[in-house]
Amino acid sequence: MITIQEAIDILQSHVPEPKIELRKTYDSIGYYLAYDVYSHFDSPNFDNSAMDGYALCLEDTENFLKSPKETYFEVIGSSLAGVPFESYIPKGYCVQINTGAKIPQNTGCVVPIEEVEYIDSEKKKIKVKNIKKMFQNIRKKGEEVNKGQVLFAKNTYLKPNIISFLLHCGVYEVFVYKKPKVLLLTTGNELVSYKEGILEEDINKGKIVDINSFNLESSLKKHKIEVIPKFQIKDQKDEIYKTIATSLDEVDIIIITGGVSIGPYDFVKSDVERLDFSTIFWKIKQKPGKPFFFARKQNKLLFGLPGNPVSTFLSFQHYVLPLILYYDSRIWVENKIVLQSKESFENSGERDGFYTIIKEKEKFSFYKKQGSHMFSSIAYSDGYTILKSGQQVKPGDELDCFLWI
Repeated sequence: MITIQEAIDILQSHVPEPKIELRKTYDSIGYYLAYDVYSHFDSPNFDNSAMDGYALCLEDTENFLKSPKETYFEVIGSSLAGVPFESYIPKGYCVQINTGAKIPQNTGCVVPIEEVEYIDSEKKKIKVKNIKKMFQNIRKKGEEVNKGQVLFAKNTYLKPNIISFLLHCGVYEVFVYKKPKVLLLTTGNELVSYKEGILEEDINKGKIVDINSFNLESSLKKHKIEVIPKFQIKDQKDEIYKTIATSLDEVDIIIITGGVSIGPYDFVKSDVERLDFSTIFWKIKQKPGKPFFFARKQNKLLFGLPGNPVSTFLSFQHYVLPLILYYDSRIWVENKIVLQSKESFENSGERDGFYTIIKEKEKFSFYKKQGSHMFSSIAYSDGYTILKSGQQVKPGDELDCFLWI
């Protein structure tokens, strides 16, 4: 039996090299860049106005700055956002311009509306009262980003604000690390779909709701992982074998809950080995979740988790989900923080243990009902901590705590 850290080290050593795919930039939220990305355009794309006002030509701007005095100009046209003024500005004339609009090529400055006075009711003639400097209120082409400049480096996580900037700079497709595709199986004759629920007569027959299927599938989809669901597989020889065989070519990772112990109806290990998966390890010295099966076939990984929902979710959070996220991020995500215990506690067991916690600012308390059969310990907690066998915790002790991913 291996330790918790040994299990993590082994899992990390078996993650295949990442696959790369080309995606539309707007459809890449939650992915990681596989290469550096360069700007396709300058930003701004063209010289444009920083405010609403009036554009004057270079000569008139220079003359005003040499001899500042109120000067009259006739409005020859307008430059609007998306509808530029295409001609040069003649001496003695001006162009009404909006914020963000392209400026005429010979513009010397943009005078804000506040610095002009209208001479006629139709606003065809203005008096300029003040100009502070040459090229005032002009945003220069490329002053933010130059064409060909590196925007974001390889391994950057793509969030909406980053994607928006990429689109702004003309990057409409990006190479990203491909996320793995997961086949998710839940096994057990006692399971009833969460979509149907159970009735009193089902309870009398020993039936339970399959919450593992919902819990794991939802957790994966939250991280934009594509899932092929195969739920409530019967505890019969060959059922797991046939289910995996039909989908094996489509997926990168297989997760099975239940059937990984040594009971007469635990067929996972034998069925998987018939599919030519090599067993890497089978048990971890931990509680809960001692039966943990990990196997590999070429670049395909397979996890067999305990069927008990608490054991399943803790093992999934600590081992499986971090590995899946590592596929494209190349980062082992733990969501680990240091918190101070509010109370005394002891792991009196022979194995290292996972204990659910409730976070209270910079401190934590242990959830009162610990047990692999008590799913409330997952529902009402914020995460978990790991205690060594025999470890005693005192109030004020600082421990590594893992918040749910």
